[in-house]
Amino acid sequence: MAASASPGQGSTAPAVRDGQPPPDGAHPAVDAARPPGTGDAGAELDQALEQVRQLEQALVSHAVIDQARGVLIALTRCSPEEAWGVLVNVSQHSNTKLRAVAGALVAHAQGERLPGALHRCLQQELRRRAGEARRSEGGA
Repeated sequence: MAASASPGQGSTAPAVRDGQPPPDGAHPAVDAARPPGTGDAGAELDQALEQVRQLEQALVSHAVIDQARGVLIALTRCSPEEAWGVLVNVSQHSNTKLRAVAGALVAHAQGERLPGALHRCLQQELRRRAGEARRSEGGA
């Protein structure tokens, strides 16, 4: 027999199936523990949960971006700041989120194909930077 709510308490929290949270982003444990009539506190809790989700995503994105910078540093012998500039410019010129550019570059370093638009933008950016480096060496 499945577990049921205590007498007098109905559970409105969506069920967790196969270890996955409900698709609407509700958190069953938090929803079940939230007392009725806690409007402002409930909203604050929802806001805090959203902030935690965003911070978790930022940590994942930061790690992938750092890995992509490492790939660029290893392949082009540029500085960490220059690698960051490459990622930013490729992101802007390809109209692709920076974390997606970084993820594609890390996947490419592991043997996957780099998508065409990113490949073209990355080539253009690296050629532009190589030209700048040659000009600065020639003028020194």
